Amino acid sequence: MMLVRSFFVFLLLLGVAFAKGPLEPRCQSPQFSIDTHFDGGALDSCTTRPDGSFDITIRAEDQKVIIKQPWFAFRVVSESAAELQIQLRFPDAYARYWPKLSTDGETWARAPEDAVQISESAKFMTITLDVDAGTTWIAAQELLTGDWYRQWLTELGSHRELTSIVIAESIEGRPIHLVKTADKAEVVILLGRQHPAEVPGAMAMRDFIDVLMADTELARQFRQRYSLLILPLLNPDGVANGHWRHNSGETDLNRDWGLFTQAETLAVEQLLQGLEKRGTQPRLMLDFHATDATDTTLFYTQTAGEKTDPAGFDINWFANVRERLPEFDFKHDPRPSCVNPNAKGYFYRNYGIPAFTYEIADEADRDTLHATTPVFAEEMMRELLRAK
Repeated sequence: MMLVRSFFVFLLLLGVAFAKGPLEPRCQSPQFSIDTHFDGGALDSCTTRPDGSFDITIRAEDQKVIIKQPWFAFRVVSESAAELQIQLRFPDAYARYWPKLSTDGETWARAPEDAVQISESAKFMTITLDVDAGTTWIAAQELLTGDWYRQWLTELGSHRELTSIVIAESIEGRPIHLVKTADKAEVVILLGRQHPAEVPGAMAMRDFIDVLMADTELARQFRQRYSLLILPLLNPDGVANGHWRHNSGETDLNRDWGLFTQAETLAVEQLLQGLEKRGTQPRLMLDFHATDATDTTLFYTQTAGEKTDPAGFDINWFANVRERLPEFDFKHDPRPSCVNPNAKGYFYRNYGIPAFTYEIADEADRDTLHATTPVFAEEMMRELLRAK
């Protein structure tokens, strides 16, 4: 395991190793062709109707997937301006995501209301679009894949207080990056993208970390006391392959904590063992996700009967945020930590600390997400600075 301050070589190799070359379209008509030959691209099957429209079936990456996160992502190349009609079929799930559209793979917009029809059973979604000549990407969520993470890692690497380590490789050989500040006696751990489809959680995590690393008096005081361990992308294989839920080992990483059967979670467990040997004390864990709940932010926490150190952190944190954001609706949902072998339960059981699953709604307004997340980050820092 190599410790490096500049890790551009890793990023370059990552881009070369996993770029998808030119392949045959998944289906085509005289006017259109459809493919998934890009990071995050995924559909199960595609057929062309006699009228030139398309039927696409969406299925999970493997038969072990239980929770329905019916990800889809494909691109359509049109010979000229024309009307495009596609019906998506979800035989094992439902139309959870409202389609997002892009003409460059980077800038995204929600599909217009009149362009999408969902059946009463939510098993079928029909998309009708007027497209220009060229390429149109259609995806369940914005494609925050390898290029997005490479740009973010480069940005983090430019901060003089941050160092990057590759702590492991995924099953398919992609690096698992840890980004960290200097060692302190107390540490805050932030986990990202255990579940590939949960894009809004990745957006919130990036905004949150921007605030923690900002050149403000609050952030500087916070970093003087606490070390940060940031794992931006725990499931790079799932993200690259357009999985709903699992890594390439047919495993939900957020049900592998304490079991550690997968390289991705085992690497974090070994990292934590190193902290314990140095006498470093975890003080808080945040695990960023997304949810199909109503358009809101949701926190799963410990119950009132599960005592944490620092005590009452969740109550105080959320009260301070609500005072600053009285019009912003977010939910606090305490859940017993022994139910599932997830990160929240593992960190509470092993360290007695506040451990949160931080969920952003699938269809959360992106401007609101970017405006409110910094407040959560600032009040988290203030509350931890008060801790004894």
